Parts: sequence; structure tokens; C-alpha cells
Amino acid sequence: MKVCLIEPPKFVSLTNFVSTISMPPIGLAYIAAAIREEGHDVTVVDGPGSAPRNYHLFKDEIRVRGLTREQIIERIPYDSQVIGLGCMFTSHWVYVRELVSEIRKLFPTAFLLMGGEHVTGFPEFSLEQAPLDSVVLGEGEETIVQLLEHVEKGLPLEDVLGIAYKDAEGVVRVNSRRNRMKGIDSIAQPAWDLFDIQKYNEVNQPHGSSQGKFMPMLATRGCPFSCTFCTSPNMWTTEWIPRDYKRVVDEMQEYQNSYGATDFQFEDLTAIVRKDWIGSFCDEIISRGMKITFQLPSGTRSEGIDFEIATKLKAAGCHEFSFAPESGDPRILKAIKKKVDLPKMFDSARSALKAGINVGCFFIIGFPEDDYRSVLKTYGAIIQCAVIGFTNVNLNAYSPQPNTESFRELQRVGVITEFDDKYLMSLFTFQDFGAKKTSYNSRFGDLELSLMVNFGVFLFYVIYFLRKPNRIVQLFLDMGSESASNKSTKMAKSFFKDAFTIMKNKLIKN
Repeated sequence: MKVCLIEPPKFVSLTNFVSTISMPPIGLAYIAAAIREEGHDVTVVDGPGSAPRNYHLFKDEIRVRGLTREQIIERIPYDSQVIGLGCMFTSHWVYVRELVSEIRKLFPTAFLLMGGEHVTGFPEFSLEQAPLDSVVLGEGEETIVQLLEHVEKGLPLEDVLGIAYKDAEGVVRVNSRRNRMKGIDSIAQPAWDLFDIQKYNEVNQPHGSSQGKFMPMLATRGCPFSCTFCTSPNMWTTEWIPRDYKRVVDEMQEYQNSYGATDFQFEDLTAIVRKDWIGSFCDEIISRGMKITFQLPSGTRSEGIDFEIATKLKAAGCHEFSFAPESGDPRILKAIKKKVDLPKMFDSARSALKAGINVGCFFIIGFPEDDYRSVLKTYGAIIQCAVIGFTNVNLNAYSPQPNTESFRELQRVGVITEFDDKYLMSLFTFQDFGAKKTSYNSRFGDLELSLMVNFGVFLFYVIYFLRKPNRIVQLFLDMGSESASNKSTKMAKSFFKDAFTIMKNKLIKN
């Protein structure tokens, strides 16, 4: 079959760090590889990556990075039989659903499907709001192959595990979920030849700090924990499956040879769970004499990191990673099922910093269980991070992600009653320091929550620079360099890069 896969453009706000990241879409690349391996003809339209320095406004309100809707539709082959889109972030749904409607008008007979965390959390909602034929739930490689087989042969979709779909009468049906794939080493490597990797490297705004030509990677899948606010238990279940560490290193060397990659951004949910695995992985890199760097920017666990492991990580090329305790209050940690021991986490951080690895930390304020005392304890943890020597802290407002345990509780008590655009966009502004947050905590108003989040960030960086004033000099040096010494300077560089491009584009238009 002729299949066209689309990565929709992304929202961008200069004061939302996550939105300024420009990374090749590894999820779509894996799906493209799985489809192609089955003999289908695959085309990719990479909305953000094809025009990473093009910005346009959506509904005159929010800036979008990438191709316009018209440009995306122009690139879809006219004879496409199946058109698939990804939608990771629910906040982007307000844009993606309109893109789907436009595609449907011009491709009335094509089978339209979508995957990603949004549709996995909101399958019925997605199928009711957009003219999709089916959505893929959770891990997609096996599911998409079976779904395409059934579409091609006209077989009933009710037999395909891991999808939701509209039946002949337009009624939404949600099938049972598919079990997680066990043999993940047999999954085809991402089809990066269908993407412009060079263009992403020219933009040079990866997830972690930039240390050279980068490539996204996955060494593991899933997370063994069940935090109440996280989408992972629904998207991936609570099973953590590592790849064969030798195969991971093989893939890194392939990217060195094919793309000149020297820096690897591991986008794993929880890369470090077992000391034996991460130790063997590092030993393999060292034994091959590879001169590379790698980052774990999405956050990882501290239990597997002591000074011995941290030393191995540094020797293998690990430049930076982050921990994600989320709160500084043990009461909140228990309420959100965040199984982390803060004193032990700080000990692990000291070991990593001593070994020469930059360490960051993720916190959240505004959990429904939060009160002023717990916020003060989180501030205390943030101060401790700054004093110990952490190189960045990412502090966000709480956001009720679709179909998480916390989201369902807010539904039960009547705090969330409808999935309107205000709710959808609150899932974007919760990370935006320049926007007013939406509070889902009865104790804090929207403005109060926004001020508390911004104050926490201010608190960290005041101590961060006072503790080592030479960091101010390093920040300016990084501005003129292709690399970034840590994630903090990388965030600053991304801000100014995007701001400069937006101003330049406006001058050209005028």
C-alpha cells in the first residue's frame, strides 16, 4: 500500500523551553521503518523538520514551527491510500484536528489514522472530533502492521488489538490493548533516511545540551513506575524493557558513520533502572574506544547511580542527565506515587557531579494535593539543588494529562468536566513562564500558581549564579559557540535563536 506519514508542525513559545526543542521525531521514524519492512511504499512529510525556521500564527494567537497546512497537504502524494499522523502532546490537538479535516477534504477515500500519547489517552474524543478512521493505542510497530493488513484486505478491524476505530455506522469502538513487545531488539531501526537529519543539526536545538552533531536514540522502552500524573502507565504500561546494550552501541556507531554523529540524545522515559545494564553499556562504549558524548535529558532514576557508575558514565561520554523527584515534600511524593528517596537522590547527584557530569532536576508545583507547606519544601529542595551544584532546574505547573490517575480523580470530583480548548491549551501553557498557568489546585489561583512557579525558577538561578559567578561568563561564551556547556545555557541559546529568527522573518515580510 502507499502510505504517507505526517509529523505535524509544533507550537512554539519563546518562554516555553520544551517547545523550542527541535528534534527528529523518533516515534514516527520507528513506525515508518516497521511499515516499510512489510513491503509498503512509505513517504514522510516532516512538518517541523522540513521548515524549522519558518514560523506562522495559528488563529492569530499561537506561533507554529514548520510547514503550513497548505504546504503539508501539497507534499502528500496524490495516490496515498493510507495517511497517518502523530500527535504526542494533547495541547497540539487544537491544531492537528484542523489539519486532519483539511486532509480529509482532499483525500476523501484515504484511510486516515493517528498514533501517539494524545490519542492513546483520548481515543473516543479524538475519533469524535476529527474525521479519522482509526487511532493506534500505545506501542505502535506491531499494531500498525496488522492494521494495514486488515485495511488492505478488507478484514474487520474488530480483530486488531491496540486500536480504536469508527465502524460502518460511525460508532466509535475501542479494542482491547495489545501486550507490550518483548523482543524489542528485533524492531527495525528508525528510518532516518526519510528525514532531513542535517537540517535538524543546522538548527542545533536538541533536547539536552548540544555537544556536536546529534541523533536521538532509545536504549530502553517504558518505565516500571506508576506516578499518578504521568501518561506512561497508560501509553507503555509499567513494564521497563532494555535493549541489548551491544546493539545500542552498534546503532550509535552506525550513526557515527552515516551522519557524522558525535552526540546522542537518549529520549528514554527511564534509561537507568539496572546498574548492571548501564555499567555494561558504558564498558562497551569504552572498550570500542568511541569518542562520543551522550545525554539523558528526559530524566532518569537515581537508585542505579553511585560514584562507581557515575565514573563509568563520564568515561563513556555521558555529559548530562536529569533526575525527576517532582516535589520536595515526602507527603506529596507518596500521594503522587513517586517512589524516590530525596536524601539518596542528592547523594547520587553529588556522585555524578564529582565524576564531572552535569545534573539537572525536574519539579512540579500545583499538584491537587499541594499546599503552601509542600510548596515551601519544594523550594527548599530547589535551593539544595543549587547549593549542591545542579546545572539546571526545570520547574513546571501541574497539568492533568489525559487519562492519568490524577486526571481521572479530577474528573471524579468535578474539577474537570469537559475537554474544551481552554483545557487543551492549559497543557501547553503549564510549561510557559511567560503565560498565566491554569491551576487545578483549590488552594491556588491561576495567577498565584504562575508567580510561585516563576519564583522557584528565579530562586534557583540566583543561587546558581551567585555560587559560581563565572557561569555568567560561560553563558556569554556559549552564545558564540556551537556547543552548550549545560542545559541552562542551551535553553538561553534556544530562546535567542528563535527570537532572532522570528524578528528576521518579520523584517523580511515587511
